[in-house]
Amino acid sequence: MPRSAEEQGSFTNSSRVAIWKEAAVEPPGEAKVDSEIMAQLFVRLRAMYAKDGGACPDPILNLDWPYVIPEEPTSSELLKEISGRAIGDVHAPPDPANPSAPPAVLVKAGQQVPGFAMLRDDGSTACGNWLYAGAWSEAGNLTARRSLEDPTGWGVYQSFGFSWPANRRILYNRASADKDGKPWAPNKKYEYWNGKTWTGADVPDMLPSAKPEIGMGSFIMNHEGVARLHAIGMADGPFPEHYEPFETPIGVNPLHPDNPKAISNPAARVFKSDMDAFGKKEEFPYTATTYRLTEHFHTWTKHARLNAIMQPEAFVEISEELAKEKGIKKGDKVKISSIRASIITKAVVTKRIKPFNVDGKQVHLVGIPFHWGFKGQTKNGYLANALTPFVGDANSQTPEFKAFLVNIEKV
Repeated sequence: MPRSAEEQGSFTNSSRVAIWKEAAVEPPGEAKVDSEIMAQLFVRLRAMYAKDGGACPDPILNLDWPYVIPEEPTSSELLKEISGRAIGDVHAPPDPANPSAPPAVLVKAGQQVPGFAMLRDDGSTACGNWLYAGAWSEAGNLTARRSLEDPTGWGVYQSFGFSWPANRRILYNRASADKDGKPWAPNKKYEYWNGKTWTGADVPDMLPSAKPEIGMGSFIMNHEGVARLHAIGMADGPFPEHYEPFETPIGVNPLHPDNPKAISNPAARVFKSDMDAFGKKEEFPYTATTYRLTEHFHTWTKHARLNAIMQPEAFVEISEELAKEKGIKKGDKVKISSIRASIITKAVVTKRIKPFNVDGKQVHLVGIPFHWGFKGQTKNGYLANALTPFVGDANSQTPEFKAFLVNIEKV
C-alpha cells in the first residue's frame, strides 16, 4: 500500500475497495521507495547472518524471497504474494458418491488462488493476507479494474477495483433477503435464493449453496450468525450509541434530549484547553464538512498543472435553499467562519447539498473541499482545516474534521 507519488501499488479506501495506481514521478535524488529500503535492509542482514551467524538464524536464512531483483521487489510482485498462490495442487474434497475417484484439482501448483476459500492449512498454499486473497488472480490484477458497469443502479460497481474479502461489496449481504431467501421488497432485490443457489448483484456473504431452511445466519463472522449490539473492547462501549459532534447544530442528543451529559461522546479525546473552545449554534448556525474532489489528491496535486486546469480554485458548496436565505449567488465571495478561524472563498450553489430535517429542525450543510493552500499551480486558497475542531475519536483518535459549526456571509 504505497503512500507516495513515487511508487506504484494499491490504496484501500474506507469502503474496503483496493485501487491500483501508477507511479507519478521518479524518486528524487538518492531517495528510494519504502519497499526498496526494506528489501535492501533484509538482503544485507541475511548476508550478515550467512557470514557471521547469529541467534535463531533459520527464519532469516530460509525465508522465501522470490523477487526477480532481490533488492527491488516490485509492487506487482508484492500484491501477487499478498493475494496468494498454490505451492502444490489444491484439490477438491473427495466425492462421497465416488470416494475412489481422484479428487479434482481446483488450483494447479504455481497458479494464483482465486480467493480465500482456496487457502489450505497443509502447506499447499501461501498467502500474505487472506482478506486480499484473489486480488491478483489468474485473471490478472483485479485492483486495476475500472469498469463503471452497475446493473443495480445503486452504486455497486462489481468490476471496479477489488473489495476485500472476495470482492464482496456489501458485508453480510444475506441480510438483504428474508428467512426464506426472498427479497424484502421488489425494489430491494440484492442477494436472494433462486431455488438452487444464492445469487444477485454481489458475491454472497455465506455458503452459496446453503438452503434457507437450514437457518444459516447473515453475520457469518460471528459464531452465533446474528448481529451483535454490544461493542466489547471499545472505549465508548459496551453498547453502540448515537452522539452529536462536539459542535452540534441542534444542541442536544435527539435520543436523549433531557440528558446534557449524553450530547457528545464522553470518551472522546479532547484536551482540557480545547474543551471550552467549541462553537455554539447561536453564533455558528450551520454545519460544515470537508471532503476531497475527484480532480485532486489531498494537497499534492495543487502543484500539478493538469489538475490545476481541471479544478483551479477553492470554493464552498452550499444548497440552493441556504443561498436564497443568505442572498448568495454562484461565484460570490463568501466568508466562512468557525470559532477558530475564518476563510474567504467563492460560493458554488448546488443541488448536491440539501438541508436536513433533524428532529423537526432545519439544519443547513456547508461543504468545503480541502485541497488548496498558499502555494501551487492552482490559485492560492485558504486552508480548510484551519476551521476544524480538536477532537479525537475515542478508539482510533481520528480527528472530528467532518462535522463542525460555521457561519457563512457574503463579502
